[in-house]
Amino acid sequence: MKKESPFWSSISLLIGIVIAILALVRGRMLLPLLLAVFALWLLWWLLTQALPLWRNNRAYRAKEARLREQTAAANGGGQLADALLCHINYRITAMLHAAYPNARWEWLDEPSRFAVEGGTARIRVYGIPEYDYADVELDRKANLGCSLVKISPLMPGVQEALPPNRQPVNPRVWFETRGRTVLEALVTDLNSRGHSSLTVQENGEVFVQAKENEAEPAKETFLDFPEKVYWPQLVKVLEEEGYAADARDADILVSW
Repeated sequence: MKKESPFWSSISLLIGIVIAILALVRGRMLLPLLLAVFALWLLWWLLTQALPLWRNNRAYRAKEARLREQTAAANGGGQLADALLCHINYRITAMLHAAYPNARWEWLDEPSRFAVEGGTARIRVYGIPEYDYADVELDRKANLGCSLVKISPLMPGVQEALPPNRQPVNPRVWFETRGRTVLEALVTDLNSRGHSSLTVQENGEVFVQAKENEAEPAKETFLDFPEKVYWPQLVKVLEEEGYAADARDADILVSW
């Protein structure tokens, strides 16, 4: 059974009262009594129907405005953080290239938070003899500093760690940060041209089969390709990603 709304119930009651007054009251009291009834009904309608509706509408509009402000602030904050991070990246690169023109680097810590809050963050550097890492400092005045870091073992009788930029490599991390983008671009391009495999040499250069017993270099190259000792782990990573991989003496064969 459908429930009748309070408004229409009040209309029905008002009509009943008006009919009763018209039937029972005569003379000069009729008009004031009708006006009083209508005034009371109008007051009831304003307090119980119109006022709550107005308050709800006002609250809804206020909430909608707050959501728009929060969304705009979030979007603006994200864009600002990206712009700051890009600016910081250029400054770090300029500082490294001033002393080491062939230097390359990548973030090890969360860069977006560092760009907004400052502090100290560590980066991995390449192409800088005798150093593997650097600590980047950003203070509240936007002053940027960069200190090269050399890792040495805390063991008696050992002078230094592994050779620079030959620290232990995690093939999964390398693939996610360095290899995935290059490999996906290569597979997309080569697959569109009828190729179904490629080979990666020790130095990261990529070759594809052009003719029988002939290979041609691909456009892309893998940077900081893991050494042979890590190839078995790298093959497992590639297989987990859906590729067929085979580590050979001088290269890795990747098929799809």
